[in-house]
Amino acid sequence: MRTFLITVVLAAAIATAAVASPQSPTCSAVRLSAVLPAQKLPAAVASTRRRIASAAVACDFEKLERIGKEQGGFSFTFGGERSAAAYWRAQERKGERPLAILVKILGLPVTRNEVGAFAWPSAYTTHPKPADWDALVRAGLVTRAQATEWQRSGNVYYGHRTAITRSGDWQFFISGD
Repeated sequence: MRTFLITVVLAAAIATAAVASPQSPTCSAVRLSAVLPAQKLPAAVASTRRRIASAAVACDFEKLERIGKEQGGFSFTFGGERSAAAYWRAQERKGERPLAILVKILGLPVTRNEVGAFAWPSAYTTHPKPADWDALVRAGLVTRAQATEWQRSGNVYYGHRTAITRSGDWQFFISGD
């Protein structure tokens, strides 16, 4: 009887510890904050930016995909993938960290892209300044060597970037050329 009682108490303690312990992260952004630095943005842009960051740190891939589809025309890859949620989930499984990158770039200085949308990071412009490259390095998104190489090879940033139109339409979150 005593062995049975010890086993039951031990099992209960293990179950309690499992419930009380933090769960393993479900995506790379889970430990980041959705609170972004203030930027001078139109209300619709600021609102979409906050919604994206909140969904990313909640690891809510489907909500992110819905935000992208709200007005249509959202791009997330240059490939033929059909579901942004499935694509980002697969990238996370491979250790590529797209949701953490998304949150981090939304916290960097903003610029305007070629069609006038609000775009992050500020290195995503036709003539990035040294401060734009420095912001990427400080955020841990590129190494100093990568930033220097991109500057030398045409001063063009092809890393992860995102843009939101003045009306709050999330246009893209994409990387590459």
